[in-house]
This record gives sequence, structure tokens and C-alpha cells, in this order.
Amino acid sequence: MRFKTGFVVGGIVGYLAGKEMAKRTMTPSDQRSPVVRAAMERHPSTRFQGLTDRASAVGLEAVRRARASIQKRLVADVDDLSMN
Repeated sequence: MRFKTGFVVGGIVGYLAGKEMAKRTMTPSDQRSPVVRAAMERHPSTRFQGLTDRASAVGLEAVRRARASIQKRLVADVDDLSMN
């Protein structure tokens, strides 16, 4: 009985907390003052955005190549079938 009660109470609290969090919205960058936007553009993380995008693309391509290589090795050849 305690488990069911706790489960129901936790579900209700979680639902209400999620509903409240959904109401909150982030302030879009166009509503910020020009001073804040200029400071955000000077932040070091904006300089590395292109580098991280390229690294992500290269990493994704490496994963695709590795997956294709594994799939090629898993394909049964005619010679492999005669061994079984």
C-alpha cells in the first residue's frame, strides 16, 4: 500500500513540476540588450563552434566507415558457406 501511495504522489508531483517547467521559456537572444549580445559573441566558446561542428562531422563519418567495414565482414561469402 505504501508503494502505491508513494508512486501516485510521486507521479502527481512529477507531473506538476514538469507542467511548471514547460511554462518557463528561455529569453530569446533578440530580446537581450545589445551589450549582452556583444559580450556573448566575444565569448571563447563561439570561436570554437566551427571546429566542434567539423569534428562532429569527421567523427560521424568515421563511425559510418567502421560500421560499413563491420557489415562487409559479416556478409557470408560462398567460400564461407562451404566451411559450415
